[in-house]
Amino acid sequence: MNCNLTKRTTHWLIAGFLFASLPLCSQAGTLDDLKKLEIICFVPSYLPEGFHLKNVEITYDEVGPDENKELRSPLYSLEYGDSGKRTFSIESAREGIGDRNIMEDEENAEETEIKTPLGPMYLIYRPKGKDGLKDEIKANWIEDANMKAEKTKDPENHPVLGRFHGISATGITLEEFTKIVQSLHPFREASNSNRTDGSNKH
Repeated sequence: MNCNLTKRTTHWLIAGFLFASLPLCSQAGTLDDLKKLEIICFVPSYLPEGFHLKNVEITYDEVGPDENKELRSPLYSLEYGDSGKRTFSIESAREGIGDRNIMEDEENAEETEIKTPLGPMYLIYRPKGKDGLKDEIKANWIEDANMKAEKTKDPENHPVLGRFHGISATGITLEEFTKIVQSLHPFREASNSNRTDGSNKH
């Protein structure tokens, strides 16, 4: 594990002029490690032929100045792919998010919406056109059941178990991307979000 408890690094997100703190600690993990986390972690039950799990990473987000300093807020990321340039990845965030539907080559990109078990999902991809392999596909952040429950209970609270999930892919078709996304399921069921951590207001 590589931890840096003295230096806090931030990066600016273009859309909305929002920023997020980079996690303090990170470690390589396995799918079994995800089952040990209290948060919801999504994994696919369908993958294109030739795909396999390439990377699992668990990180811990920095708590805010008005949060319990002993609170550990795990985040996870997954990457699947083949031996070439085809990939499918999932990342998570607790707060401080911006719009993921941004690409440098906007003139060659277009947007669409697909229906998924997680709700409507808004995508941006390039090159334009519904058919053929895509250099890049990005879905905007989606909220999991814990996040929705916590926001309903108190929208001013920092998320405790709720997470945003961002999904990306390279080198696959929109049809393949949709099939993978529609197969996503959580390792753990949604929590009742009863964990308490002291002062938790923005």
